[in-house]
Amino acid sequence: MGEGAIVKTLLKVIGGLIALVVVLVVVAAIAVPMLVDPNTVKEQITTRVREQTGRDLKVSGDIELSVFPWLGVNLGAAELGNAQGFAAPYFARTKRVKIHVKLLPLLERKLEMDTVTIEGLAINLARNAKGRSNWDDLLAAGREGGAAPGAEGGGEGLGLAGLAIGGLDLRDASLTWNDAQTGRQLAVRGLSLSTGAISPAAAVPLKLAFDFSSEAPKLSGHVTLDTTLSVDPGASSLRAQGLQAVADLLGDGLPGGKGKIALSGDLAADGKRRSAIIKGLKLTVLDLNAGGELSVSGGAKGRVQGNIKIAEFSPRTLLAALGQTVPETADPKVLTRAAAEIQLSGTPRRMVLKPFTIRLDDTRLQGSAELLNPAKPAVRFDLAIDALDADRYLPPSKPGEARAVTTPGAATAQAADLPLARLRALDVDGKLRIAKFKVAKLTVTEIAAVLNAKGGVIRLSPVSAKLYQGRYAGNMTLDARKETPRLTVDERLSAVQAGPLLKDLSGWERITGTVDASAKLSARGATAAAAQRTLNGTARFAFRDGALKGVNIARLIREAKAKIQGRSLAPAAGEQQTDFSEVTGSVRIKDGLASNDDFSDKSPLLRINGRGTADLPRSTLDYRVKTTLVATTAGQGGKDLADLGGIPIPLRVTGTFQDPKYGIDIEALTRTLAKSKVKGLIAGQKKKLTGSLVRKLKGSAADGGTGKVKGLLKGILGQ
Repeated sequence: MGEGAIVKTLLKVIGGLIALVVVLVVVAAIAVPMLVDPNTVKEQITTRVREQTGRDLKVSGDIELSVFPWLGVNLGAAELGNAQGFAAPYFARTKRVKIHVKLLPLLERKLEMDTVTIEGLAINLARNAKGRSNWDDLLAAGREGGAAPGAEGGGEGLGLAGLAIGGLDLRDASLTWNDAQTGRQLAVRGLSLSTGAISPAAAVPLKLAFDFSSEAPKLSGHVTLDTTLSVDPGASSLRAQGLQAVADLLGDGLPGGKGKIALSGDLAADGKRRSAIIKGLKLTVLDLNAGGELSVSGGAKGRVQGNIKIAEFSPRTLLAALGQTVPETADPKVLTRAAAEIQLSGTPRRMVLKPFTIRLDDTRLQGSAELLNPAKPAVRFDLAIDALDADRYLPPSKPGEARAVTTPGAATAQAADLPLARLRALDVDGKLRIAKFKVAKLTVTEIAAVLNAKGGVIRLSPVSAKLYQGRYAGNMTLDARKETPRLTVDERLSAVQAGPLLKDLSGWERITGTVDASAKLSARGATAAAAQRTLNGTARFAFRDGALKGVNIARLIREAKAKIQGRSLAPAAGEQQTDFSEVTGSVRIKDGLASNDDFSDKSPLLRINGRGTADLPRSTLDYRVKTTLVATTAGQGGKDLADLGGIPIPLRVTGTFQDPKYGIDIEALTRTLAKSKVKGLIAGQKKKLTGSLVRKLKGSAADGGTGKVKGLLKGILGQ
């Protein structure tokens, strides 16, 4: 036999053997399911599970086998018992499980599975009051089990690189969680999970959906998730691309009883490096849309870095959606536009926002902020605001409502009841700059302030600003360490135009001119009323080249003089005011009562000196002024006041700060005029009378009565 014939014969033998193997496999695939009944091993299976876990396994459904081309098992209804001491009747159960493995790749030590199908999976998880869970025994049994598959006998087992699963199809699953320690309960129903083919490092499409409900908090909803997932166990990495997650929620604590949260982006996690990166992040909560990128590295003690952008939204709409009361504002157009852009970086103990920009309506806030030690927060900041009109955000004024008059220091003293506990806990250090600020119609520019708060002492120092062609400088300290807090204020105004300032502040130019003023004040108490009652300190003021609006002192004097003379004047025409070249004075405040005794007003026509008090808690005035007309007919007085030149005329100021009353003390003026008249007559006759009496008394000098007569003369002349 030749070599060619031998080869042909060998090939025939090999082909025959292969054909025989194929026939045997086919026969086995047909015969094994027919000849072998897997249901006969149910008892062995349940016995083995009981030995390994101590729990009962009930297999009430049929077990079906297949051999070719898939080695598979179809398991009907089965139920695994619960751990002892737990109320649920079972730990887990299924209606149907289908697992098929491709036969031929097993010869090459590769595991290729068809789609794994699990229907009606139900799991009851629980923890008792002592903290023991109903799966602790299963974990213990797993740890006590034998070596991993393939380890015995030195086998290598199936490598993960050879694992391929056609997909996972989980249908109508449910899960319950009952925590007796916290009282929390959670139920997941109608859970479905489907994936594409699964293999190491491959991108796997994944879809998840379920309904849930919880008791604490009372919340329910529907959640869906769609992504492409890549898992590399060897590299301990995970990647979720095109992540789309949506939660439709229902609950009493939600605005209007319902809400929606949507999240999308790309997630990459590296287990070895303990890092994660989220790119293209988009988060939607109600009407709030945020986006950006975020990276975390180093695990729980690592570092976070990223940027967040909150798209423009309406705070009014958001507050309404949250079920909160929308504040009533003087301008209904405010609180309609807001947005933010934030760069962030830090660690669990230190978070830095730098830089960031927050926009609210027409105002832009920029700067940086730092949060240290979240357990006991400390804040550091450097902020700048371009322009803020606070009046637009305040409640609208009611008809006839008087406008409050205040200063920066007084505004601090008149704050609402102080939250002492929170003030003592503050740890804040920062700078604030405002290019333009308006409040109570008062416009201030170039504000710069430094705030420091620690250990219950809050300092706003220094504070500086430009206002009405002048400057403001101040220092304020609130000491809240004791039960009764103490406020100290040191303020100065320099070269400020009083008229425009008072007009914007109170609506009326009560006084005009250039003002320099200073005040050093202190007060005690946690309420505005207490602070006013305990206000102490000193103040000084000087007004130059201005006028006192609303009162014409010269006119008041003429009216008083006419009344004494029994006549009346024609109604005053034009604006009533009293011009002055300089007004100065000082104020002493003790327990809320301000007193002054060195008021001085130098005017073209008048010289005014005054003294009196102002009750700050009651906002009332009691002030007495002595007005002396310059001995001239020029100025506001006119010729009809010429005969009053040099005579002190009493003026009284009463009423309230908002509505002062001015009036001449007629009775005192009458006495003054009468006395002045008598003195004038006596002075006119003094020389003549004195000469005549002296001549007549010369002859009596010899009798020793001269001293007596001279004493009588002095009494008559008032000397």
